[in-house]
Amino acid sequence: MNFGIALLGTGRIGSNYIDIIEQTQKADIKVVAEPRSEFSTPILKKYPHIDIVSDYKETLIRDDIHVVVATLPHWLHKQAVIDAANAGKHIYLEKPMAISLTECDEMLAAAQLNGVKLMTAHTQRYIPVVKKMKECVESRQLGNLLMVCDIWHKPYQHKNRPKWMLDRDLGGGMGLMDGTHMIDRLLWIIGNDITTVSAQLGAFTHPELPCDDTSMAFFRWENGVVANICRIAWDTGITDYGADFFFTKGQARFRIAYGNEVGQKTGFWIGTEGEWKEEPITDRNSMLDEFSDFIASIINGDDDTPIPQLHGRRVIEIHEACEASALSGREVVLAN
Repeated sequence: MNFGIALLGTGRIGSNYIDIIEQTQKADIKVVAEPRSEFSTPILKKYPHIDIVSDYKETLIRDDIHVVVATLPHWLHKQAVIDAANAGKHIYLEKPMAISLTECDEMLAAAQLNGVKLMTAHTQRYIPVVKKMKECVESRQLGNLLMVCDIWHKPYQHKNRPKWMLDRDLGGGMGLMDGTHMIDRLLWIIGNDITTVSAQLGAFTHPELPCDDTSMAFFRWENGVVANICRIAWDTGITDYGADFFFTKGQARFRIAYGNEVGQKTGFWIGTEGEWKEEPITDRNSMLDEFSDFIASIINGDDDTPIPQLHGRRVIEIHEACEASALSGREVVLAN
């Protein structure tokens, strides 16, 4: 049996999923829900075999749809997921899961009630250099992990972004867009058991906007490992995207090419004896790997999804702790 797929929204990366789905075994894209003609018309011309509808609810009443891929604006995630769950469809949801922890709980409850899977597509763990870092940590080839500096410095380009991306109430801001990527990969590599969060977060480079652009956060884990997240969206500066890991017997770092600036390179390096040595990495299509794993988990009847269904919620919980710490000026203690 092949699973019929509906794509809800196209947006910034949504249309990429058409090719991803078409390359995935046991998955057939049937319909795209996109109300904006400037996005739907090119899709119809390129993929004439795919139906186009303006309202995503039209996809949910179709018997040939088993899975929805939701790439909607953040503020639309909750209702679309609940509607899809109530229609008996499995849901593959672009991160972040939602704009609040309360919304996450409502979405998970709807999925559980209807017996469907809901996975938030945090792609970082499928990126080869990030996978390489997890292997490095778990192998203890450099000894025990001590601390991490995770960074993302990038141009904001706020004039080119949809208005909702510049409004925290609608799920905008760099915390939900970029910070959730950084939190996700730290959780995956180090573990879910963060005990405390301390952060400064706000609109420091663009104070006129009602959303955050900059943050420094400090996390502690139960095992004593500590990490910070340093991110800034600037008008002028240097792009740097990746992380540095510090061990008892050396260092490791990865970088992910972002944008078109000179010097951008994806790679992984080991640092010992005062010298960096680049390690070979095999490039892969991380989005294809992730979606393929999701479909395979449904076929196999797995108890959970490849990225655990509760993981998206945990990421939002930690992001909200960052916001709460920034507001109060105090460290936030998390329950595990």
